[in-house]
Amino acid sequence: MSRNALVAASAAVVLAAAAAWIATAQSTQGEPLAGSLSEVRARVARVEQTVQRLEDERAIEKLQRSYGYFVDKAMWTETADLFAQDGTLEIGGRGVFVGKPRIMQYLNFLAPQGLTTGKLFNHIQLQPIITVAPDGMHASGRWRFLSEVGDYGKTALWGMGTYENEYVKENGVWKIEKLHAFFRMYTPYADGWGKTAVPNTHPEKNLPPDRAPTVTYETYPATYIPPYHYPNPVTGK
Repeated sequence: MSRNALVAASAAVVLAAAAAWIATAQSTQGEPLAGSLSEVRARVARVEQTVQRLEDERAIEKLQRSYGYFVDKAMWTETADLFAQDGTLEIGGRGVFVGKPRIMQYLNFLAPQGLTTGKLFNHIQLQPIITVAPDGMHASGRWRFLSEVGDYGKTALWGMGTYENEYVKENGVWKIEKLHAFFRMYTPYADGWGKTAVPNTHPEKNLPPDRAPTVTYETYPATYIPPYHYPNPVTGK
């Protein structure tokens, strides 16, 4: 049983017992305990909301990790299916692509559908911080990614960066509403970041974006910190 399921089951047992005790006390003592009963109901509602948020976070983590696994194998159809119908994709500095058809165009621009011999396209998803909105229908997530991209005997690159993504729940299913990958560094494997740094990408003439890049920035050795969607957990700033 998962941690979330254990939390839900334990809370349900405790609160159900409390509710039963109050109901028994009312019937045997003949004294009104409406206030206590309403408190139990309020607690039940809060626990249910907490459990739902935990389940939402878990679903979003699975969604984003699935994105990484599908990208690893250039499974573009499966990758695009993770997006909302009007979702957006912005990777590096190539601009914003809107809607599943345009997202598919961008992905096929990166590489043909399905990996071929000698190709490496790993994109590891790390360190998620997910914030579910009060409405339970929207969420934001910050992730770190580490990439290994190569064509055997020709090119090999290390890369890393940050995602600041948005998610939406449609018909009870979480989907990517906005994927924004900020490149931090790309470098040839043979040289390493101590010798060579690959500049950020820019809009391509043969693949014009639907919208200009949200922000213009340069990668390592320059420094750009994508804005955080969440406050400092200690100071609240």
